Amino acid sequence: MTQGVWFDRSTAGGRLELTDQHRLDLVHRMSTNDLNSLKIGEGCATVFTTALARIIDRVIVYHRGETALMLSAQPQVVQNWLRRHIFWQDRVKIKDVSGDWAQIETYGPDSLEFATQISPEAATLPLHHWREQDGIITARTYPLGGEGTHGFIFLVPVPMLDTFKTRLSECTGLLPGDDHAYEVMRIGAGLPAAGHELSESYIPLEAGLWDSVSFRKGCYIGQEIIARMESRNKLAKTLIALQLDGDAPLGAKLLAPDGSEGILTSIAQREDGVRVGLGFIKPQTAETGTLLQVEGSASTAVITTVPLITERRISV
Repeated sequence: MTQGVWFDRSTAGGRLELTDQHRLDLVHRMSTNDLNSLKIGEGCATVFTTALARIIDRVIVYHRGETALMLSAQPQVVQNWLRRHIFWQDRVKIKDVSGDWAQIETYGPDSLEFATQISPEAATLPLHHWREQDGIITARTYPLGGEGTHGFIFLVPVPMLDTFKTRLSECTGLLPGDDHAYEVMRIGAGLPAAGHELSESYIPLEAGLWDSVSFRKGCYIGQEIIARMESRNKLAKTLIALQLDGDAPLGAKLLAPDGSEGILTSIAQREDGVRVGLGFIKPQTAETGTLLQVEGSASTAVITTVPLITERRISV
């Protein structure tokens, strides 16, 4: 990737604020990752799952001291889920603050340079850690632009958004991107998304969300199934990256040479005309170079070597 890009992702999901004594304890006991070890200025990705370990949503939580800020693709669903599991002794309040914060994301070679203009400490931030400078939160995120590039999320108070976008426009290394461009980058990086790879059809480990799961913490809803899958190293399906030679509908079956079936969950066409996708198939079939037939179509899909970004070590 030679050109940096920025996206306004304010309406692609939402933001929840948790306050009071048990703000992190609630999320810790209800989701897959270890939030008890978070310090102020740190954050992590975690997944809410059903009793059958099916994905409700994958969220990012930032520890802000007296408050915790959560980024969610489905804030209302998550808010309702959490409220259903608040006990009488819990001291926690949950508020949807999506309208208070704009969410801007930058990716590519010049993303880091811009981030350090907003927050001088940006260059040393580990994944999901954040700093706040002049009211703006800067957090490191997955580098969707590819190896050697950077990704940042900026949470900007809405009254400051116009000024922030003016600063973006003055950065010649970052151009505005649309939803399609974001999908191309997301799929190319192997990042699962709500409504595609993140749904109750899948379990976190099947979706490659290993970085969102702690295997050392205590019980949470769905924990027994996830722990058993990890200990036995046995998944029913696994997320794969694809390259297709033609168009195909979401949800199309992927037919493997051994007769097994998978499913296409994401597809987008790059500027060079190449179609990239994500899907699920049995682990035994998930070999690089395997050719899959798209059912009901003349198109085929080949499994590529793209490593899923949630399974990589993200360096600063």
